[in-house]
Amino acid sequence: MFQKLLFFLSFLFLSLAGNAQINATIYGVVKDSAGVAVDDVIIGVVGKTYGTSSSEGGKYELKVSSGEAFQLAFALVGRTGLVLDIAPLKPGESKRLDVLIGSGSVKRVLKFQDSPDREKIGVITLDPRNLEPFPNITGNFETYLKTLPGVTSNNELSSQYNVRGGNYDENLIYVNDIEIYRPFLVRSGQQEGLSFINPNMVKNVKFSAGGFESRYGDKMSSVLDVKYKHPKKFASSSSLSLMGLNSMIEGTAKSSRFTYLLGVRYRANSYILNSLDVRGDYKPRFADIQSLISYDINEKLQLSLLSSYAENRYLMIPQNQETVFGTVTNALKLNIGFEGQELMRYQTMMSALTLSYQPTKFTVLKFIASGFNSIENEYYSVEGAYRLDQLENNLGSDDFAKSKYNRGAGYFVNNARNNLQATVINIAHRGYYSSKSNNLQWGLQYQHEMIDDKLHEWKYMDSADFSVPLLTNGNFELNQFYRGKANIESNRYTAYVQNSMVLHQPNNFTVNYGIRTNYWDLNRQNVISPRVQVSFEPNRAHNRKVRFGNLGDSLLKKDISIKAAFGYYYQPPFYRELRNQTGEVNINVKAQRAIHFVTGMDFLFNAWQRPFKFFAEAYYKKLDFLIPYEIDNVRIRYYATNNSKGYATGIDLRVNGEFIKGTESWASMSVMKVAENISNDSIVRSDGSVKYPGNIPRPTDQRVNFSVFFQDELRKNPKYKMHLMGVFGTGLPFGPPNKHIYNNRQRVPPYRRVDIGFSKMIIDEKMNETDRKGLSKLFHSAWISLEVFNLLQINNTISYLWIKDITNTYYAVPNYLTSRRLNVALMIKF
Repeated sequence: MFQKLLFFLSFLFLSLAGNAQINATIYGVVKDSAGVAVDDVIIGVVGKTYGTSSSEGGKYELKVSSGEAFQLAFALVGRTGLVLDIAPLKPGESKRLDVLIGSGSVKRVLKFQDSPDREKIGVITLDPRNLEPFPNITGNFETYLKTLPGVTSNNELSSQYNVRGGNYDENLIYVNDIEIYRPFLVRSGQQEGLSFINPNMVKNVKFSAGGFESRYGDKMSSVLDVKYKHPKKFASSSSLSLMGLNSMIEGTAKSSRFTYLLGVRYRANSYILNSLDVRGDYKPRFADIQSLISYDINEKLQLSLLSSYAENRYLMIPQNQETVFGTVTNALKLNIGFEGQELMRYQTMMSALTLSYQPTKFTVLKFIASGFNSIENEYYSVEGAYRLDQLENNLGSDDFAKSKYNRGAGYFVNNARNNLQATVINIAHRGYYSSKSNNLQWGLQYQHEMIDDKLHEWKYMDSADFSVPLLTNGNFELNQFYRGKANIESNRYTAYVQNSMVLHQPNNFTVNYGIRTNYWDLNRQNVISPRVQVSFEPNRAHNRKVRFGNLGDSLLKKDISIKAAFGYYYQPPFYRELRNQTGEVNINVKAQRAIHFVTGMDFLFNAWQRPFKFFAEAYYKKLDFLIPYEIDNVRIRYYATNNSKGYATGIDLRVNGEFIKGTESWASMSVMKVAENISNDSIVRSDGSVKYPGNIPRPTDQRVNFSVFFQDELRKNPKYKMHLMGVFGTGLPFGPPNKHIYNNRQRVPPYRRVDIGFSKMIIDEKMNETDRKGLSKLFHSAWISLEVFNLLQINNTISYLWIKDITNTYYAVPNYLTSRRLNVALMIKF
């Protein structure tokens, strides 16, 4: 069963000793009934205005008043809270109290709906346990994000996502404080393979769609902060499906000072890709291995090593393509015969060594050294001959839906030999200091980047009145020809400091303020980004007094948290932004900037005697120094000039809770607009007049997006479950090739997709040891599932192939995404 309520304790009531001094300390470790340390337990003194939570390893420490007896309360997600009577402590005394959740003299159970991140603007916390049964066509963790407010995607094969009008390159991803990079050369979703994040290794996830804190780096749109597990005992799991295999093992030494976490993934999406319009021999092979090893040198010093190696190889030998498109009155069919093949290989390696030192009870110092290397090869030579036919649309004709006559024919060759190697080396320090009223964080980082890029790409097309290249000095002028070579080394220096403090505890009036700086020696630009977030709960003090005094729920006021954020979010260019559409590199490109104005609220309430949360945020982002770009599938092609400005504005809504008792579901909706104005740019009309278009939609202008994740189970047999994910997004702008971005006035059809999964628990993890027989003694739990991808069999369009007929008329032939597919999966935990 998934978590039902979030138990939170009250820190506010009438103080019984007005002149007591907080000069004693109580500390210890919180463990469960199995003796395993438990973190994220909320701990506080009943009737007081202060508290804390247990950290990794279950450790906690709390300053308390001396000279008086008090009650110490503990609360944790999904478990019964407890309150313990504590005898008076002497001034300056430190008392150790180790606690077992579920034990002790329970005086009163305090239940509150709340969240440790509730005071943070736009932060959504995901529980990985809720995501295990999620129908996931790629196996990538990022698929889960596409159901969150503000997040959009129109490609189920890709792990990339847009947030509030930004593109794929504007999202920060951290795993254990290490920034993760996405591939440089990837063109389409089916080539991407496995993303870095291994879902089986994830402990907790925090996502912010804007207005995030200064400790997070320099991107304009969002941040995804992932923490991997810290094993406390031996466990392992494996899952097998028609598309691949995932395995994970974790454990700890007897002394618990050494822990290990290892994950292996293998995926082959041939079964899925064979549903595309392009028929051929698909041979994708995606694999990776990751490990996280940690060792506690002593109580104050810990060493951990995160390592990853991934090889994504995509080989495709196309044979033919048949696409029917158009309308009922003007139906067309495109047939293409292919020769050649495509080979894409992306090999990435990453390693990060982290030394954590806790010199005092209030201070943690981290020293991180990491290295990332990506070797990417893109080789393809594909030639094709095509014909475009008009179809018979007369329902009474014997030749209905057959070719009526030919509209055009042609021949093309696409060729590329592209190689890129990127190396990023980091040395960083992060510091944390916590006191009663402040939570101070700071960081320094040096980053060295090495890019070696060789671009050689061309396209040739020929047909009658279609695209005949000119013959100059005996040589053909190709329709498209890109050639470039770059070898760039550079250094970045970043620093930040931020502080979070509670200004008024009864209403949890919290402010977080900070500043960060980033200097890049390639373009010699330094940027400074101040950021601030505030939040408060207007009815918190009243509601906790009512609940603590058992005065009756009828006296409760609405449990609302109001938030706001403001900040500068510069995005210094990486190599992708420096290279323009013809392969030329401009090292003088400056940082793009987004100024965030965000306001929002969340509302905790009960419906059908079950907990729910409603989330709403409105935002406006002032965008300047922008680099215009175009998107083809998932490939972003920048103009490599800071000659645009614009804005993004919208509202995000989300409701989540137990629509079905014991299982969490949610629905999200976003409405937004993003536009830009490219400076000193114009269109010359046929009469010679000049037009300045002004604001035009950016390529990510998806106005409305709705998504839902819903879980259900059989009432009389909860071992049978259903998991449904649905996404709807309005169309993105597009236009003819080799034209100015101002011509992107048309819209792709809306993206509509429903995936559904049915699962059966074969071995229940809650089964008593005495009841286990046969395989149930060997396995901790096991379930089997049947998944149906694209349940409604909707042809979603990802891009277009542009051709002309004999009358010189352009036709946009849609490239459709995957059709309906079934998948069977088996999940076993040891």
